[in-house]
Amino acid sequence: MIENNERTTAAQSETIPNSRSNRRYWFLMAAISTLFIALTVGHTITQRPWSDEGWFANPAYNLAANGFMGTTVFEPSEQLKGIQTRTYWVMPLYLALESAWLKMVGFSLFKYRLLSLFFGLIGLAAWFSIMRSLWRNKALAGLAVCLVGLDYYYISSSSFGRMDIICATFGYAGLAAYLHLRERNWLLAISISHALICASGLSHFLGVMPLVGLVFLTFYYDRDKIGLKAIGAAVIPYVIGAVGWGWYILQAPSDFIAQFSANATDSQRMSALSHPMRAIALEIKDRYMVGFGLGSHSAGHSDVAALKALVLLALLIGLLGVALTPGLRRQKGCRVLLGFLAIYFVILTLLDGQKLTTYLIHIIPIYAACLAVWIHWLWTRRLVTRWLIAPLVAGLLLLQIGGVVWKIKLNSYGRSFAPAVAFLKQTTNPNSIVFASADMGFGLGFDKLTDDNRLGYYSHRSPDFIVVEEVYLDAFDGHRKHRPAVDQFVKARLKEYDLIYDHAYYKIYGRNRVAPQEVTSRGQ
Repeated sequence: MIENNERTTAAQSETIPNSRSNRRYWFLMAAISTLFIALTVGHTITQRPWSDEGWFANPAYNLAANGFMGTTVFEPSEQLKGIQTRTYWVMPLYLALESAWLKMVGFSLFKYRLLSLFFGLIGLAAWFSIMRSLWRNKALAGLAVCLVGLDYYYISSSSFGRMDIICATFGYAGLAAYLHLRERNWLLAISISHALICASGLSHFLGVMPLVGLVFLTFYYDRDKIGLKAIGAAVIPYVIGAVGWGWYILQAPSDFIAQFSANATDSQRMSALSHPMRAIALEIKDRYMVGFGLGSHSAGHSDVAALKALVLLALLIGLLGVALTPGLRRQKGCRVLLGFLAIYFVILTLLDGQKLTTYLIHIIPIYAACLAVWIHWLWTRRLVTRWLIAPLVAGLLLLQIGGVVWKIKLNSYGRSFAPAVAFLKQTTNPNSIVFASADMGFGLGFDKLTDDNRLGYYSHRSPDFIVVEEVYLDAFDGHRKHRPAVDQFVKARLKEYDLIYDHAYYKIYGRNRVAPQEVTSRGQ
């Protein structure tokens, strides 16, 4: 009991005691937020679009501009039945939110990505609230926000047009709402937190992670309060969400079954459930090692990514520091963070057989929060000289900021994507058929291209132009390994075309346009 009181007193002593310190504290928080915004905006306007962004922007744009949520860049198939009319292969809320956003601000790649920036800011506020609720300590909460907000993956996800930051933020906000409101109005805490968690799940299937996290919180703090009223308050948001989603599904249930099941089984997404030990090994090898530069690099990344291994080392040190320090491990706040981390790690390991590094955005803030707790513990108890802690923390932040600045300086949008788009606009006409990754729609328009990396194997269409970059090269490699008939067709199809453009990631092939020796080479 004495030790607990000492911990409480120590935590309270770290809160900001006077108005001058208060102003200085909020100035620092504003500076961190401003730096996050500046880095995210810089990353947003300089990074070329990716295929995922085109896949999700296309139905959102169609809903905003044309009143239907079809993905028109895809060719219909047995797996993508009805795809050009209704998009069922992903959860619906993100597409609806992006559509409403585009309706308000207009359409461009930058505007499309701004919704992610907005949710990134909300996510930082949610983490501030979580840490304040767990420790009642502004300094610790501010340090956690700094480590989360200036993290490379957090900035990258907040500047990328995918649903991951939206799903994660709804989840963070749901956990924050419960922790903030549970002692004031418990039923209100239940209602609001589960409404936000429902929104997370309707944005992406990994919304199940904060759902389990919220159930864990409820039983950890308030198991004695659980009754019929609480269960009813928790269930109502899911009933409303199910009714809304169900209404959309019932417009074409067979299309939903075809598309959703195809996505659920794509690339052995659910295979980890039947091989849990193998899944753990792949989680470490394919998500963490690749994500932090220690494995093979995915398309669009270079060997410089290996420097991110130092960030992983710091996060693991923070986790071990919290888990192995008895004085920290006994604190409820630390037990909550460790519980979150265990839940998120297990679910990510078992429910994502693809091991996408994009999903690290869900769990990295929890690692960063643990690191913040460990640093704060060392700093306040002077267990390590502050002259050592401060430079190490500054170095960690500068490493991640430097990574973002380096990506901004590369300006892959201006140096790679924009020239390829300009060449296509000069070369094509309104009747041209272009096969390209969906992201090219941000430059050409989604109505002027088809995303078909099989190059007409199933559709029997012959394009006038084919645009090949890393996404298509990866797809071609997949055909070679798993679909030999498609592989042979793609190789034969490309022989029918001449390479007319080759510059910075992009190769453009045209049907009988120019001889191979006249290939356009820009910037060489």
